[in-house]
This record gives sequence, C-alpha cells and structure tokens, in this order.
Amino acid sequence: MNQPNAMDAMLSAVQAADSVLLLCHIFPDGDTLGSALALWHRLRRMGKRARVLLDGAVPDYLDFLPGVGAVEDARAPWDDRALAVAVDVSAADRMGVFAPRFLAAALSCALDHHATNPGFAGVNVVDGHAPATALLVHDLLARLGQPLSQEEAVCLYTGLSTDTGNFIYESTDARSFEMMADLMRAGLPLAKYARLLFRQKQEPFVRVLAQVLPTLRLSDDGRVALLTLSNDMLARAGALPMHTEGVVDYAIDLKGVKAACFARETPDGRVKLSLRSLPPYRVDELAQSMGGGGHSLAAGVVMDGPLAEAAQTVWRALVRLVQC
Repeated sequence: MNQPNAMDAMLSAVQAADSVLLLCHIFPDGDTLGSALALWHRLRRMGKRARVLLDGAVPDYLDFLPGVGAVEDARAPWDDRALAVAVDVSAADRMGVFAPRFLAAALSCALDHHATNPGFAGVNVVDGHAPATALLVHDLLARLGQPLSQEEAVCLYTGLSTDTGNFIYESTDARSFEMMADLMRAGLPLAKYARLLFRQKQEPFVRVLAQVLPTLRLSDDGRVALLTLSNDMLARAGALPMHTEGVVDYAIDLKGVKAACFARETPDGRVKLSLRSLPPYRVDELAQSMGGGGHSLAAGVVMDGPLAEAAQTVWRALVRLVQC
C-alpha cells in the first residue's frame, strides 16, 4: 500500500523534524536493524535527535552493526513531539509495546517492503517488490543529499544481504546490485562483513542445531519438512532465542523440499513458526490466514501453544499447500 508521492511526503517530514523515533520490529533481523541504524546515522549527521527503539534484544550475530549500542529496549521513554518512523515493520503490532504509542503519534511514517503491509502509518512508503527495506532507506538517504558514510554502507549492506539470502533469493533484482555498487564506493569492507553475516557461526547456534536436527520430520513425498525446538531443548543447548536465527534454512535447503517450517517455543509459552517455500508455492497467505505475515517465500506467525499442536496445525497446512 504505497500512497501517491509517499516518498516525497516522508522526505519533507524527515527534513522538518527536529526529533525522530525509529521503530524496529520484534524478533529483529538484519533488515529492520540495519535499515533503522543507517537512517539513525544520517539523521545524526544532519544534526537531528534520533533514537532507535526495539521491543526485544539485539541478536548476537548483529552486534557488529555500527551504532548498535544506541538501540533502546522496551523500557525506553516515548517522545510525543517526535516524528515516529516504523522501519521494515509489516503491521503495527510487530512493534510490540511501542505499537499503541506509534498509532497515537501525531506524525508517523512507515518504510517497508512487505506486500501485506496495510498502511498503518500517516505516510506509508511500501514497495512489495523491493528485495529489502534497506533499498528504500538507501533511496531516502540519496534524496537527503549527503554522500553515504562507511557506517551507513555497512548497515545498509546488512539489511540488503540478509533479506536476499546473500543475493540468492528470487527477490534479488538489478536494483540490489546497483545499490551494492554505491555501498562499495562508500567504502564497504565487503569480505569482512560477508564473513560475519554468512560464514561465522555462534557456538550456541551450533548447539541449537544439535538439538533441532534430530527432530526433522519429512512428509511421505519428501516435499515438506519440519523442525521443532522446545524451551527445554533451548536450555540444554545453553542458548537464547536469538541463537535460532537461520535454523529454518536447514529444512528448506533439503533436496526435494518445497515448503518448510521451524517451530520453536517462545519464553512466554507461545510458538513462533518460521515458514519457507520454493516457487510456485507461497507461504505469506498461509501465515496471514493464521494472524502472521511476511513475503511470498518467507513468512512467519506466532500462535498459542502447546508446541506440538501448533506445529501440527502448520504441518498439515503446508502439506495441503504443496498438493495444490
């Protein structure tokens, strides 16, 4: 849902604002944090007061991001006078405790690339064809008229590369590489950050894999895969929820698998389900029907437990999906 002249309206709002609150989504990934921090760096260079708010914790694998120490958690105070900007947030409730305050804000904008975004902000810059919200932030930064800094390039690279699966997902387009050329010109140390994001593994992540991989379940035809993780298993691994990022890839990357799910218990006893698929099968509509959302080939939903029941519900839906 992209409003006419939305980017122009957002540009005007940002230029006029003295103070800006940048909102990330819960269970943060590289795109929401990288995009928000890139914009945070630029706003500070412009002499504006800028803050990044997140209901949750920054995942360990993103602790290298320039400026990440400035990210504030759910205890952060709200500034009613500030321009509120949701970055890579597909629906208002994805901001967690900050959602009611965002929706009540006098001035609000959303920068997002989820096609399911309903347009919950005052100004909505939503491009469902963009491979990452980082691309939209890159466009906004170009309009703001300063050369990219290396810190901004690192943050934007993180958003773009993680949401394109290191440039292998179908969403990767010519704009992705045009943007990468600009980031390289800004001094992006590509080899360093590509290794941090895609080669280096946290020890707790490897321990989580040791717990999860034995739970693998495949449909009779081998086209649907399921992995599960309980809170007890997570504790045995000595890991935190943030150390589960990327586990679902071990299911969808199996030869012959067309749709996959990674189901894990959350600390409050609910179940977070990460869904993946390969064309022509889509999981965004399935996730949306269950109260979640996302992209056509990568989506998610949080459901009430217990774990086994939630996983079975999605399992059956995925089996039906690939039979269509």
